[in-house]
Amino acid sequence: MMKEELLQAIEVGKPVLLVTAIGYIVGIVEAKGELIRLNDVYINCVSASRVNRFSRGLAVNINQVIGMQLLSKSEKDEMIGGWKAYVAPTAG
Repeated sequence: MMKEELLQAIEVGKPVLLVTAIGYIVGIVEAKGELIRLNDVYINCVSASRVNRFSRGLAVNINQVIGMQLLSKSEKDEMIGGWKAYVAPTAG
């Protein structure tokens, strides 16, 4: 996906899944440009088998994005819940 296509598809205020070399990033788009600013961010770091949360937000360089998927709020919540269950199946 080209940078221009990515920026056109992403909507400010909407949930998005970004695929990067480090893992999968889910958050709410706060601003878009060379840096995609997200808030309420979760990163599924596949190689480390852990999910990290960045409640204060995170900026992702658009050049680091391999792919993306627009999400509904319920899809975002289901995805994060699935990640947490996979990484820590006994967590409540």
